Amino acid sequence: MASSSDERYVWPWTGIVANIFGKPKHEPVECDSMYWLRKFEQYKPEEAYVLHCAEDPTGYVVLEFGTEWIGFTQMMKLDTDFLVDHHGKKDYYESRKMGYSSGLFGWCAQAEDYNSEGLVGNFLRQKAELKTTSMVAQESLNEKTETLDHLYGEIGSVNKKISEMESKYIEDYMSLDKMMKEIEKKRDLLHQTCAEDDHVNCAPVLKSIVMRGREITYKAMEKNKKLQQEIDTMNDELDRWCQQLIEQEKSTIQQRRKFEEEKKSQMESLILATEKLIKARSDVLSLLEKHQVC
Repeated sequence: MASSSDERYVWPWTGIVANIFGKPKHEPVECDSMYWLRKFEQYKPEEAYVLHCAEDPTGYVVLEFGTEWIGFTQMMKLDTDFLVDHHGKKDYYESRKMGYSSGLFGWCAQAEDYNSEGLVGNFLRQKAELKTTSMVAQESLNEKTETLDHLYGEIGSVNKKISEMESKYIEDYMSLDKMMKEIEKKRDLLHQTCAEDDHVNCAPVLKSIVMRGREITYKAMEKNKKLQQEIDTMNDELDRWCQQLIEQEKSTIQQRRKFEEEKKSQMESLILATEKLIKARSDVLSLLEKHQVC
């Protein structure tokens, strides 16, 4: 006898409700999928499909519960409730042999239904596939592992980019420091020249130096503002990726430990890189204040 983990279920998880037109006369609303979604809303199905034909006029409703484990739980709850009420799958087929079926019958869709001839089997083969619970669990684990690896890679890429930005910022800082010192040197030389020779008109040259200093200051401040915006955007992305990691359902203990260790390591790297950038920006602002040209 196969274990429960070897039993094959229709996936996405699916329930079947039979004999929906079992009474002599049915209402038009009973052909509406929304009617059956509301009727079985306690089990939280995602979709409902009404099936009937001349060869099988009593009709069926196929309820789809999605691909998540919560859907499997709801499907099995529906199966159990009908079974306890003596309106399960076995009860349905026995009543058909007797030539009379009263009320609704329901059960979870499995391999027997999927491979059956007729209305239900044809529909299930078009819409779904067969999987064991162990297959679904392994696929879910593989998918989560791939997602984790992808997110770790994204976080690593952002940290690398921040490091590159830090290096570029330091380079710009050194270049700015050099230019400001040259401007200051030219201004001092011009003042000295003017002091030694009263006939020399220094105003145009001094104005040019002042304008150049202001231009450099403006560009530095704009670059600083742009860098801050980029860092804020990357921090938002990191927050979003970390939230995705946290929301991964039913992670194994090993996955959770790996995630926590990796997240801690990556966040420490991010904090360190951000602190360095803040210091670099502070140094630039101090430099601009020191060399402010009036």
